[in-house]
Amino acid sequence: MPSALTSTRVLADRFLRHLELDREAPALGYLDQVIREHQLRVPFETLTKITDYEPGLGRGDFLPTMDEYIGRMVERGAGGLCWTLARGLHFLLSDLGFEADLMYMDPGHCCVRVELPEGPHYADVGYAAPIFRAYPLYESFSLETPREKFEYQVREDGIFVTRQPGPAKQLDPAPRTLESLKPVIDSANDWNAGRSFLHNLAYSGYADGVYTTLNNGLFRRYLPSGPEETTVEPEAIPGLLEDVFGADPGLYREAAEVHQRYMAARE
Repeated sequence: MPSALTSTRVLADRFLRHLELDREAPALGYLDQVIREHQLRVPFETLTKITDYEPGLGRGDFLPTMDEYIGRMVERGAGGLCWTLARGLHFLLSDLGFEADLMYMDPGHCCVRVELPEGPHYADVGYAAPIFRAYPLYESFSLETPREKFEYQVREDGIFVTRQPGPAKQLDPAPRTLESLKPVIDSANDWNAGRSFLHNLAYSGYADGVYTTLNNGLFRRYLPSGPEETTVEPEAIPGLLEDVFGADPGLYREAAEVHQRYMAARE
């Protein structure tokens, strides 16, 4: 029987192969490569969040096992929201030898703090945002793409992230454990919350180099010339997911069945 260390290494190597990266020594340049390839190859999506709801409710833990998470990523083209994406990045970086911890943004976001010789860095693959590298934790920066403007501001009263479009959030730079985040993860899995991600059948990522989103049947491509929008009928969505993103169409069918039941119960 393989040891826990061996099992962790096998999973991490499978993750790396999906990112099309080799194992290297921890360094800022390599961290930037990991983040970039993760953003290009792992989608921000709600489909697995929705299908994980009932199993998670039963066991009292809404996050999938790392084996299941990486398996769905590699075999089905799945990803997740910030909780699963940040946990996955933390898992991979830790196995690669980086000193990494989770961080929390209020209200409701998870990212990663990485300690480097250059100083602590902010690493985030859990936003559907144009973050393709790590940034010094205590230095302001801004990014802009055809989809959004992203502002990371380090001020005397704290660290604030503002997205246009999107809400403002405040980052607590203190290292956090997954266990300490359980209450906010649980609260993010509430069908009765007014703006829960559980209400959206969404999948987004890069297709042919263009950031592309599908949200409750609205299909958008964020071209340099401006967004291109198309409404897709529900029966056509599984095929689009496969054709555009190369993802398993079953991801949508499974999530839509759960989504329909719970949204009907809210009416």
